[in-house]
Amino acid sequence: MKGHLRLSLPPFAQITPQSIMAFALFDRNGRLMRSGELPLEQLADALPVEQVRAILHPVDAVVATVQLPPLPARRMPDAVQSSVEPMALDDIANLCITHGPRAPDGTVCVAWADRRALIAAWQQLANARLQITALLPCELALPDGDPHPDLPLALPVDARWHAPLPTWSLANPKWRPKSKTRRWRGAALWSGAAALLWLLGLNLYAAQLRDEAQTLHANTELTLRTAFPSIGIIIDPVRQAQGQRDLLRLANGTAGEDDFMPLALDAARVLDFAEGHLASLHYEKQQLTLVLAEGYTPPSNEAALQQAAAVQSLTLEKDKDAAHTWHVKRTDAKEAREERR
Repeated sequence: MKGHLRLSLPPFAQITPQSIMAFALFDRNGRLMRSGELPLEQLADALPVEQVRAILHPVDAVVATVQLPPLPARRMPDAVQSSVEPMALDDIANLCITHGPRAPDGTVCVAWADRRALIAAWQQLANARLQITALLPCELALPDGDPHPDLPLALPVDARWHAPLPTWSLANPKWRPKSKTRRWRGAALWSGAAALLWLLGLNLYAAQLRDEAQTLHANTELTLRTAFPSIGIIIDPVRQAQGQRDLLRLANGTAGEDDFMPLALDAARVLDFAEGHLASLHYEKQQLTLVLAEGYTPPSNEAALQQAAAVQSLTLEKDKDAAHTWHVKRTDAKEAREERR
């Protein structure tokens, strides 16, 4: 709803969710639309307005006029506090102090209230879901020359409720309390950001797995082409390799241990560190030669590797001249006997 609500507050110490407060609702042209009294906790639902201008009880704020020389805007707050300090009954560190613009004659209207009490009252208003845009001392919300500046605004709505309001007030953003809605909004934003980061990480990990799968597929296809050059189109490398193996068995009997497929399968069991890093594969004269792409982790214990190869009846040899190259062949019976000795 466009327009604004003027709310007459009781003394700070008496503000509770059940406090009965007088109000006047004005449209954007200043015409009175509604007035009455409601408990604080019911105002937001009964009067859904975007601007609430709360008028403090006369006992809760002090208004005075001080004389100041022309000063830059950044120096005004310090000058105002210095002027208020001799007049205040409390340490200025315990006060909320605000001021209006400097008049041509050098006068500046200032106002102050107890910091703790004002913030606590503002918190009550925020908890009631009221959008407070101004916290005005009663004296500043009354017409000029009002005969009873010590009396709060009360019903019925009369000329005292229609006075023009200053553009400045004690509703300084640095004293604004955090409403429950804002606290939940902050938590929701952090949760959303965490979920977004989690999804981003999940997508990156999925992309990494996809790249690794594509590399593995390409290496498997290359291995199949090397072993069976007669294959024209490769769709399912593993299944086609199994099919070629079965054809060889049908044509020549059961494959020997020195043939490509048995040798390659046993080598794969031993050289697990080469998985996903196979650059090329060559089989000739019962010997398998593997060239690995950079990026793999070499075995930390080659003795244990040789022992694992012996279990599979394999002999492993790292090429002395070519980097990342391994030769694999079957251990013949004579060599096996010598190793056992």
